[in-house]
Amino acid sequence: MRKYELLFIVRPTLSDQEIAALIEQVKGHIGNVGATLTQVQNLGRRQLAYEIDHVREGTYVLMHFEGSGVEIAELDRRLRVSDAVLRHIIIRIDEELKRAERMKRRRQRKAARRARAASRPAREGARGKGGSGEEKS
Repeated sequence: MRKYELLFIVRPTLSDQEIAALIEQVKGHIGNVGATLTQVQNLGRRQLAYEIDHVREGTYVLMHFEGSGVEIAELDRRLRVSDAVLRHIIIRIDEELKRAERMKRRRQRKAARRARAASRPAREGARGKGGSGEEKS
């Protein structure tokens, strides 16, 4: 199963009850298409970076879910036709998680190499203090 992140912005004219109903509706869509919802977070009302449909603020909602990928098109279509949703984006995050894990392992290997390299010159420096045996003329 792939992991996805859905972020959508709800119109500020909706009440808290209407926003909660919309969230439940989106949860239902995700469940109906066979995906598993893992996290829902209402991020609250925030100012937008630019106007969307003559609106300067909106309520942000973030959802994480796991699915096969076939449900994304239907969920995208339903959010696009919803009048209550100003904007939405669905991102596949499992690739980002894998990339972050690879970067973490790479940093750990690099730190281990640095530690080995730092201990090596100290040992070589102790042996080489007697001179190199070469004379310059």
